Amino acid sequence: MNHHLNAAIPEQYTSFVQLPNSEGHNAVWDFVRSPDGRFFVSVCGENEKPLTALLYEYYPESGELRLMFDVAKIWVVDHQQMPPSKIHTSIDFLPDGKLIMATHNTAPAPGHRQWMFEQFYEHPWEGYPGSILMIVDPDTNEVGVKGIPVPRESIYGGMLGNDARYYYFLGYMRGHFYRIDLETNEVTDYGKVSEFSSCRLVKDERGRFYGSSYTGGIWRYDPERDEIEDLKIQFQSPNGTRHRRQFIFALHTPRNTLLMVDNVDSEIIELHPETLEVTRHGYIHLPGEAPINPYGIGGFAADENFVLYYGLKANDGYCPIRLVRWDLLNGGQPENLGLVVPNGLDSQYICEMIFDDRGILHMVDVCGQFSPYILAVDVKQLQPPGEDAPAAELHPYWEPAYNGVGSPAFMHIVADRTITLPLHQHMDWKHTVVSHVRTAAGNVYTVSGQGCIYLTESDYTAHAPRRIERVYDGGAPVSCIDLDDRSVAVLTANGFIVEIDLESGSCRETLAVPRELELVKLQGRLGKDNLLASDREGGIHICDLGGGIIRRLNGLRVETELACLIQLDDNHLLMSGPNDELLIYAVAEERADKLYVRTPSIRGRSFKATVTGGAVLADGTVVAGTEDGMLFTLSPDHGTSTTYGRLYSSGELRQFIKVNDDEVIGVYGGVRDAGHVFHFSKAGGFVDLGRPRVIKDNNEVAEQDTEWADIHYISDLAYSSEDDLLCIASGEKQYGCLVRYQGVQFGNN
Repeated sequence: MNHHLNAAIPEQYTSFVQLPNSEGHNAVWDFVRSPDGRFFVSVCGENEKPLTALLYEYYPESGELRLMFDVAKIWVVDHQQMPPSKIHTSIDFLPDGKLIMATHNTAPAPGHRQWMFEQFYEHPWEGYPGSILMIVDPDTNEVGVKGIPVPRESIYGGMLGNDARYYYFLGYMRGHFYRIDLETNEVTDYGKVSEFSSCRLVKDERGRFYGSSYTGGIWRYDPERDEIEDLKIQFQSPNGTRHRRQFIFALHTPRNTLLMVDNVDSEIIELHPETLEVTRHGYIHLPGEAPINPYGIGGFAADENFVLYYGLKANDGYCPIRLVRWDLLNGGQPENLGLVVPNGLDSQYICEMIFDDRGILHMVDVCGQFSPYILAVDVKQLQPPGEDAPAAELHPYWEPAYNGVGSPAFMHIVADRTITLPLHQHMDWKHTVVSHVRTAAGNVYTVSGQGCIYLTESDYTAHAPRRIERVYDGGAPVSCIDLDDRSVAVLTANGFIVEIDLESGSCRETLAVPRELELVKLQGRLGKDNLLASDREGGIHICDLGGGIIRRLNGLRVETELACLIQLDDNHLLMSGPNDELLIYAVAEERADKLYVRTPSIRGRSFKATVTGGAVLADGTVVAGTEDGMLFTLSPDHGTSTTYGRLYSSGELRQFIKVNDDEVIGVYGGVRDAGHVFHFSKAGGFVDLGRPRVIKDNNEVAEQDTEWADIHYISDLAYSSEDDLLCIASGEKQYGCLVRYQGVQFGNN
């Protein structure tokens, strides 16, 4: 590093305010200025201690603080649950001057060894109950609690619409975009817009919202059309690295454009909201620098002349964050103004910076040895330090691993190789919800679409599909089933069963479903041309694709829409009867016989014992699961059952597929759960393989050449024994992907 790059911001142009940290609060993630010029700052607990957030009013001229409230005093926090440790990028201002905001969580419960928001996602006692929405009167400190808008979701960024009845927010756990009507309390879920945890929103002059995915894909929500649009604009890394590229700061320019920057490997782009024209202004690092590791940006502000100021966090060895100036719109270059090390208190990161009416820049330090503090700087007095500027005395600091559990806390599926196929980067988001995934002839295929059917083809290792083809325009896929080695049958929303040839992409309507017959699910295949399908009332029908005939089977009815038929042979089906009864149905005779054994259930909840998935091993043993998450086996003679229990507190077992003659894998969890993949064998029992969560902050996947992914709702699985390849598809609205695993470590090994 050049000598002058070690120089500090001259202290005579600064003033220092220590924010309260005696209880361990070490961060700030919301620092805002109201329309009438008042400043508010939230003091938070980051990671290591079970703390609750505090809100202060900050007086910029004097540096004084006024405590407004402690969340612990206005909301009941169970000692076993993770607390509301933060208020995070969610403060906005109602027309009457009141503040609206939400809590967020990144702190552990008192009994946890570390923050485990996903490990305890479904846990009724030790999980996170969900963020609370609050309306605060800044003059009286009165806090009105609206409650928890989305159970178990942590709110990670929020903003009022131009119509102040509506507050829009992002979810940390699921990466969804939500809206709450403040008059009716109705919550709308617009679906997934990010792999997970993207916190920043910005509005243009017409009130349209902009945000991004974790991997830097920018989207827009238009309240007038009430729709989300993928703009197909992507933040880019200068070195092609796959770090956190989500949009993190924005400014409105004097020329009615939005200046946006992403989090790591930060690129500044200028977006014209009306034309969607993009100007790429380059990266935040200083001229002549060639970063070895990606640099990050901390804070983003502009003075009265729209000269930019931001924090530059270098990661090539130890270096505190520095203040940089960039007269970007006038063609200038980034200028170093010095390291943020007031009185030798090294700053590791700046979360926000805001100018006051005097032109003083107020910067908030977080996550360091001395955090949090506010450093106010008279930037008009600053010039880049010369070559002879004295070096600051630095105090190297690395945040410790607080009570870290380490790799036992990881939740991802362990495999030799993990590769994400980010369909959302190559298709319109609305068409990326995967209904079916299939491996065949050395390729991976997906069936998806909204209002139509798309077929994609890719190889096992590609980062993009080889082929994306719209194969059917009549309606969206409702339910899919494999027909043979190269074709798939699809029940469509417009009332047809169509057959898609995977290799050629040809699609033909093979059977029209009568309008009065509302089929909802393809349940299985009998012989070459006969499919089993269930209707909305639970009736089961044989669909003869060759003859074009649909016939209802007598005495055969599934108990719920989640119910599944297990095909024992070409004539016999295993299924649930009422409550915990098990039946074998003979198709030719159209007769059901009740078994002596019953489906395992939780006492008092036998009505949740419906079989929702299963498979038959080579020796005739049936492996099956229930709506309540219980896994069990039936002996080949169907006279004895063995129960293996359940993995989590909610969610059904489904999507069973055979790995070989003696092993099966499947999915644990429904549409509201954080889905897991499980493995079963007689020797190894019932084993959780983990979640399709490709989070590159985890050391075990950090070096894999792949994009990020975090699938909550798993729609389908496919497995190729020849290639030892497991494919997991996302069924979440808006933002679909596929994760492929080679060399999965099945069982307990």
